[in-house]
Amino acid sequence: MSTFYKLFLSLFLSLQVAAALAHGSVVPEGDLCIIRIGFYTAHFKVFQPQASRDREFCEDLPGTGETVFVMDYIHKGLALVPIEFRIIRDATGLGRYAVLDDVLKLGDLEPLTVFHQSPVIETGVFTVLHNFTETGAFLGLVSARHPDTGEIYSAVFPFSVGFRGWGMLPLFAALTVLAQLGYWLFTGGFARWQAKRSAAVAGANKYTQILMLLPLFLLMGAAQAPDLQSWTSPSGALKISFTSTVNPVPLNEIHSWTLHLTTSNGTPVANATLSMSGGMPMHNHGLPTDPVVTSYLGNGDYRVEGVRFHMQGAWEMLVTVTQNNATETIIIPLTL
Repeated sequence: MSTFYKLFLSLFLSLQVAAALAHGSVVPEGDLCIIRIGFYTAHFKVFQPQASRDREFCEDLPGTGETVFVMDYIHKGLALVPIEFRIIRDATGLGRYAVLDDVLKLGDLEPLTVFHQSPVIETGVFTVLHNFTETGAFLGLVSARHPDTGEIYSAVFPFSVGFRGWGMLPLFAALTVLAQLGYWLFTGGFARWQAKRSAAVAGANKYTQILMLLPLFLLMGAAQAPDLQSWTSPSGALKISFTSTVNPVPLNEIHSWTLHLTTSNGTPVANATLSMSGGMPMHNHGLPTDPVVTSYLGNGDYRVEGVRFHMQGAWEMLVTVTQNNATETIIIPLTL
């Protein structure tokens, strides 16, 4: 490997590390975001149901409005400790590089606070709702007190409301492309590509025929797509269906559902009170989590957070619907 390539790779890796640290205590991990509160960890996600429906954000938010912050516990100890949640205007001037020491230097946080949730124990999924009325840069602070030692662990995550820029994404995209091109060039990939180019051209006709048939395959698949399955309440007055953020419904992965509630003739049911539980009747046990209906999304759609299945077999999900002083429970059978 040449000296030039080694220097280039070192620069690339250094910038990646800087980006990983840029958002404080919330870091990306695969398709999820993880918040680290001392040794405690949780899946962290943010929703703006009125503006973006079920789209998930890690931190930066596209606009103002009703916002839901959700933490799904990874470290089960979080279900036993009081958790405090605070949002302040960013007066550090450091943006996404602000850390806990910078916040402590601000002194009294009350004049900067736009939302404060006093310490509370949530045994299932920790959820906070706040309506942002102005754009700008903010800092989120999450604290958890250890039940035995009394020590307080804190996390700080910078974020912006009304975020429209690309941040450092173009830089890292360009560096990724350059790194790949450099590796390809210095390891002989370019020479091998030239040698194989003639063979690739010879096979082009075969791939052209496949591409010509691709629209037909897509149309056939669309024609065979089944309608969304629904289930009816005991009285026959209500129908419910669901979609999952992960399809097919996964094992051992916390995910979200959208419940669609209508009357028997298909009219969406708005602003009902829903709760969801479930279990495996054959094994006489319930779900490993406590799903929470976090918001009404409009058009009869209700957001459910914290769904998880830990084994294969026959499950029954029980959705309890209360409206107009009447309560019904609809059973959704599910085989994984």
